[in-house]
Amino acid sequence: MTSQESHLNLDPQYTRRVMEAHTYYSTHLQEERTIKVCLPPNFDPLRRYPVVYCHDGNEFFTHGRIATIANQLVAEGKISPLLIVGIAVNLPRRTDDYASDGARSGAYQSFVLEECLPFVETRYPVDVRQRFMAGVSLGGVASLLLAMRAPDVVNKLLLFSGAYYEHMQHKAAAQASFDFLQAYMMVGTKETALKTSHGTQNLLALNRSMRDLLVTRGARVAYREEEGDHVWGFWQTWLPDALMWLQTVVHSETVHPEE
Repeated sequence: MTSQESHLNLDPQYTRRVMEAHTYYSTHLQEERTIKVCLPPNFDPLRRYPVVYCHDGNEFFTHGRIATIANQLVAEGKISPLLIVGIAVNLPRRTDDYASDGARSGAYQSFVLEECLPFVETRYPVDVRQRFMAGVSLGGVASLLLAMRAPDVVNKLLLFSGAYYEHMQHKAAAQASFDFLQAYMMVGTKETALKTSHGTQNLLALNRSMRDLLVTRGARVAYREEEGDHVWGFWQTWLPDALMWLQTVVHSETVHPEE
């Protein structure tokens, strides 16, 4: 899908959606987090749905417009209905939670795996075989860390402009195999001098390096580079492409389920 094909339609039939918000107190993080669940059109509680969990959850809904994009693709018959879960970020502690060397990285992973996922999946009809996780920048790092920690639980990722700094490169390099992983990776060709708390970083080069590392260790990676910078407008443009990739994974595993 080209960027022209991914134009966002703001017709009310696509922007209208059912969003259910929950406030959850995390014992691991010692704080409350909002978890928003977007139900697909014509939601059927007796049907099991694929699910995509999004770090920076509110931003995925407001800046990424993921719910509107998904509704449009469902209406056009390009993807199957799915649940979208937005995990709210604690912005002042974002680096602590998401970065591989973050002070609360382990606690955040425990929150997601031991609190957030069970909370959602005991209340909504999730097809746990089709569990995806999405993140931008450090959210991509958080997604990959969760897959490394619990590959039987998290193993299908949508990664936008992942901030794979040196510590994360070394951490991933120490992983013997990524043969459990399927990932969609997207990065902008203008992301070559991003100013971060870890200094100025060339995310284009870091994403290429991480792609090579994952592929050589057995991961199945759909990788693309497109003209763009480290902003939500760029990621929003390519969210339809990522959701179409998600659909191909769902379809392939439905038609050819693993023995």
